[in-house]
Amino acid sequence: MSVEIKGLNAVLAQMTEKLGPAKTNRLSNRALKTGAQVVQERMEKAFESFADTGASKNEIVITAPRNSYGVKQIKLGWNGPKARWRIIHLNENGYTKNGERITPRGFGVIKKTIDSSTTEFNGAVEQELRRGLW
Repeated sequence: MSVEIKGLNAVLAQMTEKLGPAKTNRLSNRALKTGAQVVQERMEKAFESFADTGASKNEIVITAPRNSYGVKQIKLGWNGPKARWRIIHLNENGYTKNGERITPRGFGVIKKTIDSSTTEFNGAVEQELRRGLW
């Protein structure tokens, strides 16, 4: 599950030409962080609907932006003392117990949240890039 912004490469190329690679890199990193924070907030709200102890919601983390094969990316995941990433996987995809398919209360909530927050992510990234240009 990922979000792709169309036309971003052309915008970044123009920014690099006008501002230089270092400033463009800082601006794009800041824009990705802002967009990821929007998605993180939406994810936390989505997790409240089926929260028991709140540990899964509290362990949502955002990685630092990085280049991977020439593509800027930032990841949202789960990391913390209770190792909720194991349960998140089962919750998102469901599981089989004694031959019976189990779909927990939070079944598919991550995919739904990411799909529904794509436009907000794009808007936050665009707004942050615009702010950095002025």
